[in-house]
Amino acid sequence: MAKTQRGGQVAKVARQVKGTAGRAVAKAKASRPVRKVQVTLGDLIAAAFDVAGETKAAVQLVSSRAMTEATGKQIVFVG
Repeated sequence: MAKTQRGGQVAKVARQVKGTAGRAVAKAKASRPVRKVQVTLGDLIAAAFDVAGETKAAVQLVSSRAMTEATGKQIVFVG
């Protein structure tokens, strides 16, 4: 609310915000669906070897808690 003054009198005037295009665009950007990508376990292990370089580091990376949260599956290596 803004106040306007006329000849000593103070009157409150409500300002109207025109259009909601800004909010609609922001909502559309926030709610865009994420494109799901299917990755095989072999692709995931190969990528871990590329990043880590050695076997133990790749095993730790693939079986980490962060990877479990990202993939939604717990990967366990036995050996």
